[in-house]
Amino acid sequence: MCIRDRNRISGLAKTPVRVDFGGGWLDVPARAREGGFIVNCAISPKVSLKDWSYEQRAGLGGSAAWALLNGRDPVQAELDLGVGWQDPAVIRETGVCVWKSGPRPRLDFKRDGSFLEGRMALLWTGSQHDTPGSVDLERDYDLIERAGAMAREAVMAESISKLAEAVLMSYAAQLGEGMEELSEVPGSVARKYCGGGHGGYALYLFPSREARDAAELLPIEPWCDC
Repeated sequence: MCIRDRNRISGLAKTPVRVDFGGGWLDVPARAREGGFIVNCAISPKVSLKDWSYEQRAGLGGSAAWALLNGRDPVQAELDLGVGWQDPAVIRETGVCVWKSGPRPRLDFKRDGSFLEGRMALLWTGSQHDTPGSVDLERDYDLIERAGAMAREAVMAESISKLAEAVLMSYAAQLGEGMEELSEVPGSVARKYCGGGHGGYALYLFPSREARDAAELLPIEPWCDC
């Protein structure tokens, strides 16, 4: 049996992927900030080696999920790519997580994510993205740090309105980085590119399940192995 086959046998059958709300890039060791936070959420539908229901290179932590499914250390795999650890950290932890910025994952606290049920959806922007190729672009890290802090407050309070503020702050930082404006979707209260952006999926946040379902986007739900 080859090493690749042994890795697949030792890996999980299915795993969630993830969306992020605030503080993205502060998980990259070279960009870590003491006192900063990264806030993200494991989501379903889950994926497997044979059943991948999302686009690839799409900002959902797919490379970390792929490494985990193949029995590899996903944190080290991501760091080897020159990016951060937030994707494998939340995919393995599950739930809605707040992480302390730093060279390695340090969980601040988590929720089961029930306050987000029926509130999230994805829109495919039409093109893939390249996170490793975006690491060194200029961006407003002060605004990113503030978005992470606001997202942390939102998760602590389980507040959709506060989380919408954090997502919009993250989106403002993305626009300042040079990303194209995302389409407005009736009923949504906030939007941003997933992950490193410049393509991939966009996350839309809604105040209710009815508003989310009426938008006819790709619905996603928080996933917690709690």
